[in-house]
Amino acid sequence: MEDVLLQVNKALKKKFGSKKLVFGQGFDGAKVVFVVDPPTSKEESENKPLTGYSEKLFNRLLKIAGLSKKQVYVTNVVKYTVSGRVHTSKEVKSSVPFLKEEIKNNEPQVVVTLGNIALTGIGLRQPLVNVRGRTFNFGSYDLIPTHHPVSIIKNPAFQPEIEADFIKLKELLRNIKERPKEA
Repeated sequence: MEDVLLQVNKALKKKFGSKKLVFGQGFDGAKVVFVVDPPTSKEESENKPLTGYSEKLFNRLLKIAGLSKKQVYVTNVVKYTVSGRVHTSKEVKSSVPFLKEEIKNNEPQVVVTLGNIALTGIGLRQPLVNVRGRTFNFGSYDLIPTHHPVSIIKNPAFQPEIEADFIKLKELLRNIKERPKEA
């Protein structure tokens, strides 16, 4: 599996060679994959999908879900940053095949999108406010859309919502564990 992710990273470098890329990090084969909005310039410079206060909040949210960073895989929907603007839909769309390959090769039971751009990139074309708090079956995995941790800084009213989504993740993982294996 690690070889396939290396191939995905090489393909990304070939397609977006002039850009500094931030690759996914974490446990290959994780039960949970987090897809985050594109990296900020700080995340790009540190070469991590989440940094600073967002990373601290994310780690705290993982504890709510009964997880640690060592048990999950975190990746950005788009692997590079653009300064002074939001990524265009064309830029997001050009990164989607790589994201889907990353997800496919991790074979997660659950994918959690953190933010609107991540949600769009995963293929759910609904505003986050319309779908947050719900779980969607995406064939081989369940999808939980929620806010990006940085949104709590901008709007503290989101904190109970994102915490509820991580509790939902914990319950979903427990239910998946208890499901009988299909023959």
